[in-house]
This record gives sequence, structure tokens and C-alpha cells, in this order.
Amino acid sequence: MTRDSQGICACSCSCLAFGTLVQEGNDSFKAIETFIEGDQVMAAGVNLEWKPQHVVFSGGTTGASRQKYTVLVRYDNTAIAVTSDHLFLLAGEPKTLRRADRLTPADQLVSPDGQPVDVKGVHIGDYLAGFHHIAASSKDLPVADTLDGHLLNTNGVVSADYVVQISARSTDADVSGFSRSQHDELPIVGSEEYTKRFGRASLQAPDLPQGFEEKHVIRTVNVNVNDLEAASNTFIPAEATAVRIPDDACSFLPRDQAQAKRAAPKRGFNDPQAREWAEALIQQHKTFYPDVTYHLDWVDDDVNAYAWVENGARQVSLKGGLIRDADLELEGIAVVLAHELAHHYGGIPTFPSGLSCEGQADYRGVRNIMRKVWFGESYFTMVDPGIAQMAAFFGVPNSPTVPGGNAGCGHPPGACRVATYHSAVTFSGKPACAG
Repeated sequence: MTRDSQGICACSCSCLAFGTLVQEGNDSFKAIETFIEGDQVMAAGVNLEWKPQHVVFSGGTTGASRQKYTVLVRYDNTAIAVTSDHLFLLAGEPKTLRRADRLTPADQLVSPDGQPVDVKGVHIGDYLAGFHHIAASSKDLPVADTLDGHLLNTNGVVSADYVVQISARSTDADVSGFSRSQHDELPIVGSEEYTKRFGRASLQAPDLPQGFEEKHVIRTVNVNVNDLEAASNTFIPAEATAVRIPDDACSFLPRDQAQAKRAAPKRGFNDPQAREWAEALIQQHKTFYPDVTYHLDWVDDDVNAYAWVENGARQVSLKGGLIRDADLELEGIAVVLAHELAHHYGGIPTFPSGLSCEGQADYRGVRNIMRKVWFGESYFTMVDPGIAQMAAFFGVPNSPTVPGGNAGCGHPPGACRVATYHSAVTFSGKPACAG
């Protein structure tokens, strides 16, 4: 987050991973992060007539950063790691620009001499490295239709420079060769729609050719990024976050309801805000409940969250399908996380496993867990919009009116759950409908 003349806003980077070779003005190559303003770089337009130009902008992150939603593109005998909104030039006439997170194995990139380059694989995951980009033309001038001075030779394929990328992301008008509306219709790499079309390889580590690691800096590992010591230029595929849920785990939604919610509107697979909400909430709750092992299973489209005990260790997992649900924001996800922790700390009545029953977890999650985590009036800042979001999520009125019935130890209906949250806020006692 940052602030400009328009107020608070988010700053993000459209960049190439450290070590990516870019052609200099003298026709040699050097790593993207070593360019400084005033250096010469070879630049072209869609006609691919290359000439040296001075770098007018150079910036990025440090070498210690972790870049989420990195796209790793395999082609020829090499690969390139870029942020998801990086723009590549595609082969064909007319030549168009394509975001990295919309590339498919059926696409062809373009070499600096105009030859098509087959894409052999597209993979999404986290990347441990710095990211950097440069501009060869002023950010204050409009991008010409010809893209003159804005295309670079990046590791043997043609990419747009930083000016084109920020223009494509931040302006209403389409940039030459890039149609925002057409991109919005394409599936995002790693999403459920994408994997249905192209298989799950995009979520997995790429099959790098023999000798790849001796010549290039990119490495891949199939481990959870949270368990990995920082290692530069290491790609962790999205499936590394997958978590096996035992059959006796307590779920936030019953399985049939969770299945039905998969069809509800969702944020994009590479939506950074929703993922950061969940990661920030996990860090916040770790302070107060350090005995729990927390899992963020972003890749799983299951609209659910779980609590269980495994080998004596308390576990909580948030699934990507729930975090990306359009009805939930930071506060609603906080209610879900509190519910899962209350399975561990909510007291009786309990399941045979010793975890608190569903209605008890609803009540104690809002009454106890959230009050412990959110101090003073910040409790209401979180809980009031959180309850409203849960009412929208369940498709019921945001009302404290308690319906009839008794769910026992199972999941109460949505109206009962919302009424239970309200009762927890006002210390009214757990409603009978909650068991």
C-alpha cells in the first residue's frame, strides 16, 4: 500500500525475475536487475526493427522478496519467470500482446527476429527472488500504436517494457495490441476453468530439460514455500500448498453446501488482495493461538475451511474457493477462521474427536476468539461487517431473530448461524437452534 495525490492505493510490480537476460545496446546481454537509468538497451516496435535506446526508468524489488502468482513459461530449451501481468508479444498477424497469466501451451511467442516460438509449458506458483523492470521510453508520453521503443529482447523472446505494462493495467483505453476485454474473457493460469481446458500441469513444477540448471538460474522445488529456507531464483509450484484433509475433520460448511457454493461468483485465481487477507489473518491469529498449525490451501477450489487434530497437533486449513468467494472480504474470512479455532478451544458440546460442535464453534468463535484477537473497539470493526458478509454468504437476512429447530452437533441453517453471531456479540447466550 502507498499514497498518491488521489489517496491510498496499491502499488504492484510488472517485472522479470532477477537473472533474466536482456539485450543491451551493444548487442550483448546482462541481467535485468543490473540496468540503471542511462544504460543502453535494444528496443523495437511491432516491426521488430531494433535500435539502442537509453533506459529512462529502472526499478523493482530486493533480492529477498517472495513473488506470488509468478508465471514460469517454458519454451525452446529455457524458461522465463515473470509477474502475472507481464506482457509478451504473440506470433501471428496482427501481432498482439498477451498477459503471462493468460498464456496457454497452444500459444506462440516471438523471437527478436520475428520467428514463432512454441510455448512448451505455462506454470504458476511462488518465486523466491527479486523482480525488476525497465522502461526505454518516457512514462509521461502516450504509448504509440506501433509500440516503437517499448519492446525488449527478454531471454530470447519479445516482451513489452514497464511503460506498456503500467498503461495496460491502469488506463481505461486499450494499449496497442492489448485488449482488456479480450483478456478478461480468457481463463487465468491455474484457475479451475484453465485446468479443465489444459490439465493440471500449470499447477505443477515444470519438466526442465537435462542440463537446464547448469545454464540457467531458475530452480524448481515441490515443497511448501512456508517450509523452505530462502533460496534465490526458486520456483514453488502452486500445488505445493495442497493439504490433505482427514475424513473426520470439522468443516465450516457441510459438504453438499460447499459443493453448491462452488458455482457462486469468485474473485480471480490470481487476486492478490484476497490471498493477502488470509495470510494477514493467519499471522494475526498465530500470535494468540500459536499451538495451531495453519494451512492456506489457495489452489483448492473447495469453498470450505477445516479444523482437525493430527498426531496430537491442532490443525486449521482455509481453502482457496472460500477465500475467493465474492461475498467474503477480510472481516468475513476472520469470522470463518475464528469458527475453526473455536472447534479447538470452544468447549462443550463436542464431537467424539473432542472438537467443539458446529453451533458451539459459531458462538464461541465470535464471542471469545474474535474478542481475544481484536482488541477493544476493533472487535466491532471486524465483527459487524463480518456478520453482514456471512449473511450474504449464506443467502439469509442479517437478522438477530432466532429461527426454530435444533441442529444438535451438526451445521445449523444459515439464518441460525447469523443469529448466533449476533447473540455472541451481545452475550445473549447461544440460541437453541445452534444445538
